Amino acid sequence: MTYRIAGLALVALALWPALGHADLTLSGYSAAGAFGMPMSSQERIYIHDTMIRRDYVDRGRYFSHLFDLARHRVAVIDHASRQIEIHDLNNLQATTEVNAPASSMKMAMERTGQTRPLRNWNCEAYRLSASIPTRLGTEETVFHLNGVVWVAGDAPEQAEVKSLVKLARQPDFFLGIPAVAKVTPAQSQLFSEIIRKLAPKGLPCSCDLEASYEGNGPMANLARKMPTRLNVAFQDFTSATIKPEVFNLPAGYPVRP
Repeated sequence: MTYRIAGLALVALALWPALGHADLTLSGYSAAGAFGMPMSSQERIYIHDTMIRRDYVDRGRYFSHLFDLARHRVAVIDHASRQIEIHDLNNLQATTEVNAPASSMKMAMERTGQTRPLRNWNCEAYRLSASIPTRLGTEETVFHLNGVVWVAGDAPEQAEVKSLVKLARQPDFFLGIPAVAKVTPAQSQLFSEIIRKLAPKGLPCSCDLEASYEGNGPMANLARKMPTRLNVAFQDFTSATIKPEVFNLPAGYPVRP
């Protein structure tokens, strides 16, 4: 559960500058802990027009997520096994909506007044509170997400994301990781809506979030005793030109059916 929440939250925070015309590379880390099992990973996000690549390490294995938003697809690349899985984002969205309708979620986001720098970016803090009904195993529960996200609203690079802000307002807007969308669709719906809300506000700096479940079943009670905490922090960025081959599928890797 930890790696799924960490991965999705990172992508959610990293993707909202995705449709700028200039290249952007973000470097940082993610750290998460659930059920007493901490985990951390270095992260790198490459962005060029409608292409996004995320490189990360999950339990000692090197992975990449390659999003092609123009074609509504994402490739999950396992470098250890040298295999690729390609998923249609439209199909993932349809499946997610059936299992966790977006209309059932609640969300509030308020500026706190706190600021801090990330190089020349001035990052502002927003208090986030969100929830959506879901299932935890066989139990009917409510998934809650609370914490603070930091965005840079006055960064020069913000001028490059007008296309994404427009895209995020469309009814079919959806961004998610296949493993999360299939297993925990409520989380996918929630994080896609967070992107929709944050897109007009600025570029991602960091987040500190806590995920929990509401309910009276044994799984919900266990999750409530050991809530999942997630921290994502970008430490550097550059607008240097990215080589086109960064967004190519690796040669010699078979595509799994």
